[in-house]
Amino acid sequence: MIELKYSQKYLHERRKFLRNNFELLNRTTKALRVFVSNPKHPSLNLEKLKGSRYWTIRIDKGSRIFFMWIDKTPAILLDIGTHDKYRQY
Repeated sequence: MIELKYSQKYLHERRKFLRNNFELLNRTTKALRVFVSNPKHPSLNLEKLKGSRYWTIRIDKGSRIFFMWIDKTPAILLDIGTHDKYRQY
């Protein structure tokens, strides 16, 4: 089982990104639940960003959660947003 930690930036961006969008909130919650129980689940489309230590979890076709591993099992969630946000990392 994966342990999650949350950066302040992630918490701030999550509030903005999910505001008034109940369907996206449900998809995000489901993706994180699956990630914690089975990080290799195919529905997550876990992907390491080239040339960095950052990874993404797919929420849906256009939305991602950005994170990095701490040691082997804890993961720190860094950011959430559209797919194009990967350019920042």
